[in-house]
Amino acid sequence: MAEKAYGLTFSYQHGADSTYDALGGITDLSPPSVTKDTIEVTSHGDSGIRKYIGGLVDFGEVSITVNYNPDDTAHANFRTLAETPNDVADATDTGFKITYADTGATVLTFNGIVTGFEQEAPIDGQLSATITIKVSGSVTKA
Repeated sequence: MAEKAYGLTFSYQHGADSTYDALGGITDLSPPSVTKDTIEVTSHGDSGIRKYIGGLVDFGEVSITVNYNPDDTAHANFRTLAETPNDVADATDTGFKITYADTGATVLTFNGIVTGFEQEAPIDGQLSATITIKVSGSVTKA
C-alpha cells in the first residue's frame, strides 16, 4: 500500500536545549539513504572469482527545499549552521528528526552537519532555499 508524503515534518535541535523545533515551508525532502562499502578479499586460490565483504555504512545526505522566508528564525538558523566553522559544537553535531504522516507516524532521528544552504530567487516565482545535511553516525527508526 502506498503512503502519502504530504504532511511530514522535519525538526532540528537548536542550542543546548534537547527539544526539537520544526522547520516550516518544506516543499521537498530527500531522507537519508543507505549505502555500504565493499572490501575485496579475493585471494589467489579463489578460482578467478572475486569475493567481497561488507565495509562501512554511509547514510548519505538529506536535502530539504523550503519556501524561503528571510525573516523566519528556523531558516536563519540553518543558514547560520551552514556558515558556522566546524570548531563550534552546534555546527558539527546537530540532531534532526523526520516524522512521516503515515498511520504509525514513523520517525527517523539522526545527527548531521549542515553542509549547504542555497537560495533561489527567480524573477517570476517564490524565494526558495535548499538545505543539505550530511548524516553523521546512524539513523534510528521508531
